[in-house]
Amino acid sequence: MIAPWQWLACAGVFGALWGSFANVVIVRWPRELSVVKPGSHCFSCGEPIRFYDNIPVLSYAILRGRCRSCGARFSPRYALVELAMALLAVAVARGTLLAAPASFQQAAAEFFLWFAFVFALVTVAMIDLDCYLIPDAIALPGIAIGIAANAFLLPLGWKEPLVAAVAGYALIRLVFIEGYRLLTGRVGMGEGDAKLLAMIGAFTGYQGAVFALFAGALQGLVIGAVVVLRRRRANEPEPVFEEELGADGAPPPEAAPVGFRLARVPFGPFLALGALEHVFFGERLLGWYTDAVDALARAMF
Repeated sequence: MIAPWQWLACAGVFGALWGSFANVVIVRWPRELSVVKPGSHCFSCGEPIRFYDNIPVLSYAILRGRCRSCGARFSPRYALVELAMALLAVAVARGTLLAAPASFQQAAAEFFLWFAFVFALVTVAMIDLDCYLIPDAIALPGIAIGIAANAFLLPLGWKEPLVAAVAGYALIRLVFIEGYRLLTGRVGMGEGDAKLLAMIGAFTGYQGAVFALFAGALQGLVIGAVVVLRRRRANEPEPVFEEELGADGAPPPEAAPVGFRLARVPFGPFLALGALEHVFFGERLLGWYTDAVDALARAMF
């Protein structure tokens, strides 16, 4: 009989290993490089990373974040992504493998499905943070997998995830992309954000999509304000998207000043964060919100 802590330990190792692969996808996909070949190597000297130097989290700590061959420094994000995926895998295991009642086969299937969702969210968030890009190759299969998973295994059935995915995509596409462009003449959210919200709806239904959208918007608003203040102090220009360049390749004249309306903060990471919050804390957070509203109503009336 396997003890619960052993399941969690195995889940943590499993998550860390996939976190290492997530780093490969995050670095190589935007550069249109294969995520399979060549194997892990140092981008500075080109030397392959030995298997004993490729142990998630541990190797980074032992080598102090440097290449053994040339001493080039690796970004601490490598270890952070691996650690985050390990912790998220443990959290998924607690809600599936250790949850009762369920057969082991069903619990294992749910673990792999929810871990795949979490893996996709973390990977997409990191790529969007770097490149303002949400790959279709992750978001579109994620939509199909989420709807199919709910149709055959998860409790929502197929109708709610399908409608939530379509509604989430339509909301961002019509209101936050086309509507914003018509009102301001500028680029707001990207189509990748619409596809990401559709993927979230496909896995979590209406509640998850709405929660991710509003929680992501609130947290993005706070971070956006911080980014604007930092850029103002550093006198940095705002980044300009390719769609906003003029015919001569010059940025629009209104893109130079740094203002809150012009803040360039990718929304994908905040959507992903809101989705993760819903998966692991959604019921608790909604309960706190309901209790606070009830308490406020009683105090007022």
